[in-house]
Amino acid sequence: MKKLATLLLAAGMVVAASAPASAVDVKMDGEYVFTFISGQYIGSGDNFDGAGQRLRLGMTFTASENLSGYLQLQAGIGAEATDYDWGTSNNANTKIGVRQSYIDWVIPQTTVKVRMGKQLVGLPVDAFGKNAIMHNINSRDGVVLTSPVTDWLDMTAFWVRAGYKSFSNDTSLSPKADLFALAGDLKFDGLTVSPYAMYGALDKGAEIHDAGVLESSGDAYWFGVTSTLNYFDPFTLKLSGAYGMVNYDSEYNLSDQSGWYVQAKASYNTAYGTPILGAWYATGDDRDAKYPGQDWIPTVGGRFHPTFAFCDNAYGLYTTTARNNIAGTWGVQAGIENVSFLEDLTHAFTVTLFKGTNSDDKSFGQDPVEYMTYSDSAVEFNLDNTYMIYKNLAANLQLAYIINDFDEDDHGKGYGVNSWSAALSFAYKF
Repeated sequence: MKKLATLLLAAGMVVAASAPASAVDVKMDGEYVFTFISGQYIGSGDNFDGAGQRLRLGMTFTASENLSGYLQLQAGIGAEATDYDWGTSNNANTKIGVRQSYIDWVIPQTTVKVRMGKQLVGLPVDAFGKNAIMHNINSRDGVVLTSPVTDWLDMTAFWVRAGYKSFSNDTSLSPKADLFALAGDLKFDGLTVSPYAMYGALDKGAEIHDAGVLESSGDAYWFGVTSTLNYFDPFTLKLSGAYGMVNYDSEYNLSDQSGWYVQAKASYNTAYGTPILGAWYATGDDRDAKYPGQDWIPTVGGRFHPTFAFCDNAYGLYTTTARNNIAGTWGVQAGIENVSFLEDLTHAFTVTLFKGTNSDDKSFGQDPVEYMTYSDSAVEFNLDNTYMIYKNLAANLQLAYIINDFDEDDHGKGYGVNSWSAALSFAYKF
């Protein structure tokens, strides 16, 4: 039955794509990604290798400039779909997941645009790219409103249902978490500033990405700003910072959580490449912390990926570590990007130092990759190479080597092994 449903869906998409334009115009887009990866897991030195693929296929249904719909299906590795590793013998490879499904419409007689449904929603991008609190890599269910206010100000507001465990007419049996955010985009000559604020209404028992099942109801608050200064082009400076906290209901006797981070990244465009220098700092647990992460900024699907291996900034599909969180670390990065010696071939090289901001007295027996104390450090060397084979087909080779210096007194023995990773990916976008 499942195979029949899949065939019918595929046939419907082919017919829709080939149908002549009528009341609704249909436009397709998509991306194939293939990745071959090998290396060693960070800290342990255990070997891994993988080969797999992913397909994302989208369709836009346009009725007018004021009304359209979008559907994106995904088959393969990544969020919202089943793994498609080459060589697997189960039926998982035939399954298809819905990554996005929404409609866009404009409120009549206004400039307010509405997007409703399953979509990629996140907060403004930080200095290192992505957003460490809530990034749009994961699709979420909700409503987003955007509108220009003046020539120099655009506003965005959204409501997202971030956690939902079960359904019942009795609301006490339907634990959920709702996120409400307001963000501005201020544009001046050579300067953009994007402040934002987000509130989370949390129910006990709701399942939230990065937090698991909530053990208490409560309230969450986030405040942040990100800015880009390019007035002195070709010099560019990006700055960002955020503070977040969760207050749990007192009846559950749980400790509240709060923390903050700052990021800065400078670049200078030249004819030979773009030298970069960046740094960040995020609060970690002090010696009075009662549980790991108490003094970290809370996140709901945030991403911080300054490097390929230690922080999972992979071009392709696989991950060499589960670390996505900026909290509990500080670091410095230097390198050069957009270097090209041959047409259609570009390179980037970076060196990044990671240090922990968690107290040595509070290691909690955690994995040092996820929980770095004052005594933990790591240095990663990255070489990233991209070649445009055709206009729509790119090949990417990522190489990484990490020198680890984890404190065995805090985490136990067996974490001092250096590691390497290599990944070759091909991406066809249409």
